[in-house]
Parts: sequence; structure tokens; C-alpha cells
Amino acid sequence: MNTPRNAVVVGISADGYESALEFAVAEAKRTTRPLHLVHVLQLPAGEAYAGVYGGALETANATLSAALETAERLIGLEVPVSGEVIDNGWTVDNLARRTANDHLVVLQHRALSRVHRLFTGSIVQGVAGRSHVPVVSVPEGWSARAHTPAVVTAAVQNPVEAPALLRIAFEEARSRGAKLVVLHAWWLASGYDVVVVDNTFRAEWTERTHEEIEPVLKPLRAEFPEVDVTVEVRHAPPLQAVLDAAEVSDLLVLGRRHHLLPLGSHLGPVARGALAHATSPVMITPELAVATDSVSEPEPKESSVGGQLAPML
Repeated sequence: MNTPRNAVVVGISADGYESALEFAVAEAKRTTRPLHLVHVLQLPAGEAYAGVYGGALETANATLSAALETAERLIGLEVPVSGEVIDNGWTVDNLARRTANDHLVVLQHRALSRVHRLFTGSIVQGVAGRSHVPVVSVPEGWSARAHTPAVVTAAVQNPVEAPALLRIAFEEARSRGAKLVVLHAWWLASGYDVVVVDNTFRAEWTERTHEEIEPVLKPLRAEFPEVDVTVEVRHAPPLQAVLDAAEVSDLLVLGRRHHLLPLGSHLGPVARGALAHATSPVMITPELAVATDSVSEPEPKESSVGGQLAPML
């Protein structure tokens, strides 16, 4: 079938998709992009023989049809809606590979037990770690809040790598008519924080952070004058700060781990923790180009997340 390009793609799971679909419908309406629903049929090894496959495919088609009916009812005639069942390959591989030319991938984070997740893995984390486009994880049971103003929070560590991520955050804030909070959290390595940090140290760190991030924000403020921007510096473990921010945000924007860093996953501990526990939708941006000629790299700060003000990993 001919699938749309530059679409908002939402993964439809037999285990639940309602919250992800609500978010994706709103995104498609706001950006006037096509909405495309994808259900990946994945049979356990040893069960893919004809009898089981036929029944599973019938169930998959029924799941997709029900989701399409809901999407069309919610979206009306504002943007085109389409869908497909993919019955070959693996869920993570298909979603990451087949959406390279799309605008956004939206997935629902399921509240699975730790034991269940140990054996099944996390589809959301797998796709977010490999996708060529931003991925939004929507917690199971989430629903949009009716409050004004809306809030988009972008978590950063290093100004050298922040401009591309912040541009996405500014665009998201503008399209939602939302306030943008640029969050930087810091915490010294274990044992040193209690000994070293006092009010003077906190004030100095906050002042230096503002000095480092403002040159990055200045051109974006000029380009997006309608976006109300504040910088929040928190003395707290980064994951705790991010999860606290999620409680009052409509969208949390995080960067993906750099591909040259060691150890398999392209998601760092903060991103993985946010995907697993945040109460708001979490956007993971793909690895983005860095404009190093406009911002001089600051001296590194020693912190529990590797120092410097970069997209939180």
C-alpha cells in the first residue's frame, strides 16, 4: 500500500493504545500532517505456523480497524487517516526503519511488571534509541490536561549540543501556545555533594549556568518571540528533576545519547528513567547536528551526569 510521508505515526498495540492515539490525533491536527496507524504482528518463535498465523492476523486486522474507527471519529475530516498491519520482522526494527521519512513516532508506554519487561524488553526504548525522527512515549492512562498555559520542558546539560534540541522544544512550545522551561539539573558525584555544596556554591553554579545557556537562547528567542522562555537550574539528581518537571509539563523533551559513546544503548540513564517513569509524554530527539562555531565550549563541570550543560541523556 502507499503509505503517507511526513506523517504522525502511532503504534497500535493489542495491549492498549488509547493514550498514544489521543496524543497523535492532537499532534496531527495541530501540524496538519497525515495520521498513520501501524500495528506490527509479531509471533513468538515456534508459533508462526499457518493455523496460528491466520488467527493472529485476523486479530491484528480487527485491532487496527477499531483504532482507525476511533482515530477517524476524533480527527474528523481535518487530516487524512490511514493504517497498516506489518506482518514480517520485529516491532522495533520495523517502526524505526519504516518511519525514517516521517515527522514523528508516537508510542504508548505500558505499565508492565519488572519481570515482564525483563523478558519482553521495552519497545518504546528500543525505537527511541534507533529512530531517525523524534519519538514520543505517552504513559498508559494519560489524557491531555485542560489548563493554561501549557508547559513544554526541555532538559539540557551542554550548550554546545543544546541548540538543535532547543529548536525542537521552541517549535513544540510555539505550536502549543505553551511556556517553555529550559531545565538544567546538577548533582555532584556521590559523597562530594554533601561536603562541598552550600548556598554560595549553588548561587555560583546557577549564575554560571545562565551565562552559558543565554548565548544559545538569544537567537532562538529572536526567532520565536511569541514563546515565553524561562531557565530553571535545579540542585537535584537529574532524573529526579526531570520526573518532577514531568508532573507539571505537557511535554518533556530530551536528547538522545551520542552514537560514539560506549555501551550499546543510545539512551542514557536519564532518558531511560524518564521513559519508564514520567507521568507526561516524553519526546526523545534523534542525534542532532551540533553548531560548534556559534558557541564556545565551556570548561567542564564535575557532576553525576558527566558534566556540562548538554541535552539530558
